[in-house]
Amino acid sequence: MSTLVTTGAMIMCAAGSAPVPFTAIGQIFLGAGMAGNISSVIPMVDIPTFGSCTILAAETLGVDTVCVPAPAGTWIPGVPTVLMGEMCALDQTSILMCSIGGAITVQFPGQISAIAAA
Repeated sequence: MSTLVTTGAMIMCAAGSAPVPFTAIGQIFLGAGMAGNISSVIPMVDIPTFGSCTILAAETLGVDTVCVPAPAGTWIPGVPTVLMGEMCALDQTSILMCSIGGAITVQFPGQISAIAAA
C-alpha cells in the first residue's frame, strides 16, 4: 500500500540545505490536503527553493548560491494504479531528478491515516 504525497509533505534535495514543504496544485483532495501527481514539478509553485545549493556553490568556488529547483522530467515511479487527474499519483517512494545534479526525495508524505474506534 502506498502512502500518497499531499500538500504539506516535506521534500528534500540532496544538494539543498534544508527540507521544504511540497504544494500540490490541482483539484483532488485526500483527507485535509491536495494530492500530488508525477507532474507536480513546477519550480517555486509545487517545489520551493531548498535554501542554498551545494552543487552550484562548488561551481562558484564556495559562493552561497540559492537552490532554485530545476526538475529534469517528472517524479518517478509514481503509483500507476492510482490516478490523480490523468497522471499517476505521487507517493513516498517517488524521486525527482534535478537537471543541475541533485535528486529530490520525500521525507514526510503528508498523508495521515486515522482509524476511528468502533
